[in-house]
Amino acid sequence: MDKSGVQLVKELVETSYILPNYNTHLIEKVEQAVDKSKKELDLIIEEEDPKSPQISSALLYHHFAMRRNKRYLCVYHNERMNTLKRLRWQHGSTLPSEISENCSNNEQNFFKNYSQLLTGYMMNIELDLHGYFTPPTVNDLFIEVRVLTDIGDIYTNGERDIVNLKKGTTHFLKRVDVEQYIKNGQLEHITNN
Repeated sequence: MDKSGVQLVKELVETSYILPNYNTHLIEKVEQAVDKSKKELDLIIEEEDPKSPQISSALLYHHFAMRRNKRYLCVYHNERMNTLKRLRWQHGSTLPSEISENCSNNEQNFFKNYSQLLTGYMMNIELDLHGYFTPPTVNDLFIEVRVLTDIGDIYTNGERDIVNLKKGTTHFLKRVDVEQYIKNGQLEHITNN
């Protein structure tokens, strides 16, 4: 039994945070093992009686070997993709050269496209998310606040909406629109804790 798939996933686990070199050699070995299992399956189906217990066992063996190796490939690529997403949040739209060198062309294209998608999204919602090292949740973007002193009208949502902040009222607003008022002691962030 070929252990290339196990080695591939083990490589990711042992390197924790840093993205290791894209291991083309091991990936090709795993792909070859998948192809070999597929050819064995096809050969058995063409030449043998699938109702025989021995043949059924061989069919299952090759089928599960093929599926296992495909799962190894999926885990390897999915983990690398998630690492690239995490790096986008931590380093911005440009990968450090020591990490970029370890990426395949497809991974570099993925990072570039993910970065463009994220930038377009931030422009669309008119909110800079670069202050977050992980993708923010709705609870991070919008907060409930209580007005402690009369402030009057403020512009929100990219100066498209006006909100009147009267003492004693509560509002659910974008964090960036009210952070300065919270720091000044004019608003209080209401938490459910």
